[in-house]
Amino acid sequence: MNSSREDGGGREDGMAPTRQSPPSSRVQLEVAFLDAHQSAIAPSSPAPFDEHARLTVLVVAAESDVRRYVRECLRERTDLRVLEAATIPTAVLLAAHPVPVFLVVDEAEREVVATLSQLRAIVIVDDVPHSAPAPGARVRLLARPFSAEGLVAEVGRLLG
Repeated sequence: MNSSREDGGGREDGMAPTRQSPPSSRVQLEVAFLDAHQSAIAPSSPAPFDEHARLTVLVVAAESDVRRYVRECLRERTDLRVLEAATIPTAVLLAAHPVPVFLVVDEAEREVVATLSQLRAIVIVDDVPHSAPAPGARVRLLARPFSAEGLVAEVGRLLG
Protein backbone atom coordinates (compact mmCIF):
# COMPACT_ATOMS: atom_id res chain seq x y z
CA MET A 1 0.00 0.00 0.00
CA ASN A 2 1.41 3.30 -1.04
CA SER A 3 0.87 6.06 1.49
CA SER A 4 1.87 8.93 -0.78
CA ARG A 5 -0.77 11.40 -1.77
CA GLU A 6 -0.58 12.80 -5.25
CA ASP A 7 -3.77 14.81 -5.33
CA GLY A 8 -3.56 16.18 -1.80
CA GLY A 9 -7.06 14.90 -1.11
CA GLY A 10 -6.36 11.42 0.25
CA ARG A 11 -6.07 10.50 3.90
CA GLU A 12 -3.11 8.63 5.31
CA ASP A 13 -5.39 6.11 7.04
CA GLY A 14 -6.60 4.82 3.67
CA MET A 15 -10.13 6.11 4.12
CA ALA A 16 -11.84 7.99 1.37
CA PRO A 17 -11.49 11.76 1.59
CA THR A 18 -14.38 13.60 3.16
CA ARG A 19 -15.68 16.76 1.66
CA GLN A 20 -16.63 19.54 3.96
CA SER A 21 -19.06 21.92 2.49
CA PRO A 22 -18.03 25.55 2.71
CA PRO A 23 -19.76 27.55 5.41
CA SER A 24 -22.99 28.98 4.21
CA SER A 25 -22.95 32.63 3.36
CA ARG A 26 -26.72 32.80 3.66
CA VAL A 27 -28.23 34.27 6.79
CA GLN A 28 -31.88 34.24 7.67
CA LEU A 29 -33.01 37.46 9.29
CA GLU A 30 -36.46 38.06 10.68
CA VAL A 31 -37.51 41.65 11.17
CA ALA A 32 -40.68 42.71 12.89
CA PHE A 33 -41.96 46.06 11.77
CA LEU A 34 -43.44 48.10 14.59
CA ASP A 35 -45.44 51.25 14.53
CA ALA A 36 -43.79 54.45 15.76
CA HIS A 37 -45.04 53.98 19.32
CA GLN A 38 -43.88 50.39 19.65
CA SER A 39 -40.46 51.00 18.12
CA ALA A 40 -39.28 52.61 21.34
CA ILE A 41 -40.01 49.48 23.35
CA ALA A 42 -36.83 47.71 24.35
CA PRO A 43 -37.01 44.06 25.35
CA SER A 44 -36.04 43.09 28.84
CA SER A 45 -33.04 40.94 29.56
CA PRO A 46 -33.76 37.23 29.90
CA ALA A 47 -34.88 36.35 33.37
CA PRO A 48 -32.76 33.99 35.42
CA PHE A 49 -35.93 32.76 37.12
CA ASP A 50 -39.70 32.83 36.73
CA GLU A 51 -40.64 35.98 34.83
CA HIS A 52 -43.98 36.20 36.64
CA ALA A 53 -42.22 36.55 40.00
CA ARG A 54 -40.61 39.82 38.89
CA LEU A 55 -42.01 43.30 39.46
CA THR A 56 -42.47 45.38 36.32
CA VAL A 57 -41.01 48.88 36.12
CA LEU A 58 -41.80 51.22 33.25
CA VAL A 59 -39.12 53.73 32.26
CA VAL A 60 -40.49 56.68 30.26
CA ALA A 61 -37.97 58.97 28.59
CA ALA A 62 -37.73 60.35 25.07
CA GLU A 63 -33.95 59.96 25.02
CA SER A 64 -32.72 56.40 24.60
CA ASP A 65 -29.57 57.22 26.61
CA VAL A 66 -31.69 58.06 29.66
CA ARG A 67 -33.72 54.85 29.33
CA ARG A 68 -30.55 52.78 28.89
CA TYR A 69 -28.85 54.41 31.91
CA VAL A 70 -31.86 53.77 34.15
CA ARG A 71 -31.96 50.13 32.96
CA GLU A 72 -28.26 49.75 33.80
CA CYS A 73 -28.77 51.36 37.21
CA LEU A 74 -31.55 48.88 38.01
CA ARG A 75 -29.62 45.84 36.76
CA GLU A 76 -28.65 44.75 40.28
CA ARG A 77 -32.34 44.54 41.25
CA THR A 78 -32.99 41.09 39.81
CA ASP A 79 -36.54 41.25 41.15
CA LEU A 80 -37.37 43.97 38.61
CA ARG A 81 -38.36 43.61 34.97
CA VAL A 82 -37.73 46.87 33.10
CA LEU A 83 -39.87 48.03 30.18
CA GLU A 84 -39.08 51.19 28.24
CA ALA A 85 -41.20 53.75 26.43
CA ALA A 86 -40.15 56.85 24.52
CA THR A 87 -43.61 58.41 24.38
CA ILE A 88 -46.60 58.79 26.65
CA PRO A 89 -48.93 56.82 24.31
CA THR A 90 -46.43 53.95 24.31
CA ALA A 91 -46.19 54.13 28.09
CA VAL A 92 -49.97 53.91 28.41
CA LEU A 93 -50.00 50.93 26.05
CA LEU A 94 -47.25 49.14 28.00
CA ALA A 95 -48.85 49.91 31.37
CA ALA A 96 -51.92 47.90 30.40
CA HIS A 97 -50.24 44.49 30.81
CA PRO A 98 -48.32 43.66 32.86
CA VAL A 99 -49.22 46.55 35.12
CA PRO A 100 -46.00 48.15 36.39
CA VAL A 101 -45.49 48.58 40.13
CA PHE A 102 -43.96 52.00 39.47
CA LEU A 103 -42.66 54.37 36.81
CA VAL A 104 -39.28 56.02 36.35
CA VAL A 105 -40.00 59.15 34.33
CA ASP A 106 -37.76 61.78 32.79
CA GLU A 107 -39.02 65.26 33.64
CA ALA A 108 -39.91 66.03 30.00
CA GLU A 109 -42.50 63.20 30.03
CA ARG A 110 -43.89 64.12 33.44
CA GLU A 111 -47.44 64.23 32.02
CA VAL A 112 -47.43 60.42 32.08
CA VAL A 113 -47.53 60.55 35.90
CA ALA A 114 -50.93 62.26 35.73
CA THR A 115 -52.09 59.94 32.94
CA LEU A 116 -51.11 56.84 34.94
CA SER A 117 -51.95 58.38 38.32
CA GLN A 118 -52.68 55.02 39.94
CA LEU A 119 -48.95 54.18 39.77
CA ARG A 120 -46.13 55.31 42.02
CA ALA A 121 -43.34 57.17 40.24
CA ILE A 122 -39.79 58.43 40.45
CA VAL A 123 -39.40 61.58 38.36
CA ILE A 124 -35.89 62.50 37.25
CA VAL A 125 -35.55 66.29 37.48
CA ASP A 126 -32.80 68.86 36.99
CA ASP A 127 -33.46 70.49 40.36
CA VAL A 128 -35.53 69.37 43.33
CA PRO A 129 -37.76 72.30 44.37
CA HIS A 130 -38.09 73.24 48.04
CA SER A 131 -41.70 72.05 47.93
CA ALA A 132 -40.65 68.51 46.94
CA PRO A 133 -42.98 65.65 47.90
CA ALA A 134 -42.46 64.26 51.36
CA PRO A 135 -40.64 60.94 51.73
CA GLY A 136 -43.02 58.06 51.22
CA ALA A 137 -45.16 60.00 48.72
CA ARG A 138 -46.43 58.23 45.59
CA VAL A 139 -44.27 60.53 43.45
CA ARG A 140 -40.63 60.97 44.38
CA LEU A 141 -38.12 63.33 42.76
CA LEU A 142 -34.58 62.31 41.88
CA ALA A 143 -32.17 65.10 40.92
CA ARG A 144 -29.66 64.84 38.10
CA PRO A 145 -26.93 63.75 38.09
CA PHE A 146 -27.79 60.56 39.91
CA SER A 147 -25.94 57.31 40.48
CA ALA A 148 -27.09 53.72 40.34
CA GLU A 149 -26.93 53.63 44.13
CA GLY A 150 -29.11 56.75 44.37
CA LEU A 151 -31.75 55.36 42.01
CA VAL A 152 -31.78 51.95 43.70
CA ALA A 153 -32.17 53.68 47.08
CA GLU A 154 -35.18 55.65 45.76
CA VAL A 155 -36.67 52.43 44.38
CA GLY A 156 -36.28 50.86 47.83
CA ARG A 157 -37.99 53.84 49.50
CA LEU A 158 -40.81 53.82 46.94
CA LEU A 159 -41.44 50.10 47.31
CA GLY A 160 -41.17 50.31 51.08
